[in-house]
Amino acid sequence: MPHPQTVLLPCPSVGHRAFEKSLKSIRIEDTDTPQQITKFVRPTLCLTDTLGAGYLEGELQRTDLTAALGMFHYPKFIERCFAAHRELFTVAQCRIYQFQTIPAKSGVPFVFGLFITDDQHNLVDFCVDTQQREKRRGVLLRLIRAVCTPTSVNRKLSH
Repeated sequence: MPHPQTVLLPCPSVGHRAFEKSLKSIRIEDTDTPQQITKFVRPTLCLTDTLGAGYLEGELQRTDLTAALGMFHYPKFIERCFAAHRELFTVAQCRIYQFQTIPAKSGVPFVFGLFITDDQHNLVDFCVDTQQREKRRGVLLRLIRAVCTPTSVNRKLSH
């Protein structure tokens, strides 16, 4: 059962039937399922946790980012993106999304890719592995379009 504040977006048609059947909806929250991993990283200026305990500037962000680097397939991409957009993530939440499918034969995740947004659903950057890049990119771009603002997607894809 989703949390009452959870936003669920319908899974778009991505051209991969098995994945579409397994991912009924995209969750806009911290989640770790066989089809979607998402982690929200608090802004540098976030000084209190959900229980109201106080922290030093950047402490909660470092905790979240450390956890995120261990969860995702492309940790170096996350580090580079975060460093390149440090000013943005001083005041805005960083949201990291990875979509994947797990083939029954191998049991090894087939990662379509990863993308990063701010807390307003603006696309910051995305990453697709070089193996089967075009197939994976097509699926990931449809997922990006389902989550991100059209203006940010168009800006990122045209530059």
